[in-house]
Amino acid sequence: MKIVPQKYRVAFVFNTLYYPFTYPDILNSFAARKYAVTAPPQPIKSGARIYASGYVAMKSGCFIELNEAKKIIACESATVDSIIASFRDIVDVSKTDFKLDLSNDIDYCELSGALVTYDDNPEDVIKNFFGDRYHAFDDILGIETASGSIRIIPKNGSQADRKWVDITIAQKIPSAEKSYYVEFVFRNGNDVESMVDSISNLNDTVSSIINKIGGA
Repeated sequence: MKIVPQKYRVAFVFNTLYYPFTYPDILNSFAARKYAVTAPPQPIKSGARIYASGYVAMKSGCFIELNEAKKIIACESATVDSIIASFRDIVDVSKTDFKLDLSNDIDYCELSGALVTYDDNPEDVIKNFFGDRYHAFDDILGIETASGSIRIIPKNGSQADRKWVDITIAQKIPSAEKSYYVEFVFRNGNDVESMVDSISNLNDTVSSIINKIGGA
């Protein structure tokens, strides 16, 4: 099965009283780790809590985003290696430069993004996965109906929970080849250490799910 990443994003959501990453200290931290600072200079202000927002730094195709209003620091990339490297840099910046205790200061850490897989005939596989269950809508619409996508979430809880999994699988349209479009969210509370495993195992997880759908 061929898998082509579209985007990986890892976001750290803090629950500290104040957003911890002040300007220009946070930019200096990434510059010291060989990131190119892309944030424009901030206007001269007074006060201890000055912030930069948006995409502020970049290295090896991975972009660092700051959002003071939502208390988020995130990294985005299209490759596993660069997202893991920047993930580890954010952890190091947080602990070493800003003296944060991630087990207490993070509300949750979230991996999200999208990828494309090339395998089978996704339209037929998805339609057949639910069998005849969608025929319940035939009389309402006056046509024979079927599922056009598959969404997988935990049986219990909601998407507002600190721990959550949300995977949507559909046929990629338009596409020159038969392919699935997969969107995903893996949120595991403040268990930062497990995030690298989630990223590293993502392709295997998606492959297993698609193989299960095809063999259902």
